[in-house]
Amino acid sequence: MDTVAEYKPKLPDFTNFEFSPYSKASSMAPSMTRRAATPADYINPDGSCAGASPESAAAEATQQQIQAGVALEMTECAVVRVLGTPQQIDIGANERGDRAVKMRYSQGERRGLYHFTAGQLTLIERIDEPPPPPKPQKPAPKPRRAAT
Repeated sequence: MDTVAEYKPKLPDFTNFEFSPYSKASSMAPSMTRRAATPADYINPDGSCAGASPESAAAEATQQQIQAGVALEMTECAVVRVLGTPQQIDIGANERGDRAVKMRYSQGERRGLYHFTAGQLTLIERIDEPPPPPKPQKPAPKPRRAAT
């Protein structure tokens, strides 16, 4: 009679296991990492991009307006290329000394206040939308003549 050997799976030894959120297993794929914004990605107070010539920026803006939407972590210039020149631009620094920009778009489909920190979009706030147009009033009914 043959004896069947008992099978015991070999389990990994977790006695020295330490979780690290920075391990390769938990990091983002290289294609998903965001690159830091550079001064070429910043906008100027007039709404133009610092790193582009006016001719190339206009051609690129037209192409991107057709293809793209707006997403968090986009650079200042990328948003301007998609939405056009904002109606108001506030450039300053936050409490940590990082570049802080607010762009207000008060016209178009994507009205809002766009907040950037260190050149990248961090928050989009809706702004007051114009009230809907008044509904047309129905004309008053004409008085009917009494039958004679």
